Amino acid sequence: MSARIRAPRTKEPARVKVRAAGGLVTVAVPAGTSPARLRARLARWLRGHEDAFDDLPLPPGTPFQRACWRACRSIPRGQVRTYAWLAARAGRPGAARAAGQAMRRNPMPIVVPCHRVVGAGSRLCWYAGAEDGASDRVKRALQSAEARAARLPCPPHRSPRA
Repeated sequence: MSARIRAPRTKEPARVKVRAAGGLVTVAVPAGTSPARLRARLARWLRGHEDAFDDLPLPPGTPFQRACWRACRSIPRGQVRTYAWLAARAGRPGAARAAGQAMRRNPMPIVVPCHRVVGAGSRLCWYAGAEDGASDRVKRALQSAEARAARLPCPPHRSPRA
């Protein structure tokens, strides 16, 4: 008698990786979306073509996370908002740290444009979508690329707290 070993089934969504500003950005693929098609859309977006990704569903999350992600999607391309603004738009004024955690858990960076959210005083904060320690560089590059595409001045940046 032989036993068959089966790979465990996982509910983790497929992921695609795209290169941005010398770093890799990992994006979860929503159910019903072709990974190749999403990768192509992300590549076009990174080349400056406008795409709001509004046709893609929000990822699963808590009601507050989804409210934050929905509010984040409403930030116009080339502009930035603070975590405090995001918390207020999600219905919990004063919950800026919780809004930051919602952005940290965003499995679909660029699609839910968490790079458009900064700390108080325009302080850059961690960008969860980037790999290889390229967090600040990727976040700054995505903001700058959007500002150029929208013909807006680049948002000011302050270094993150140590």
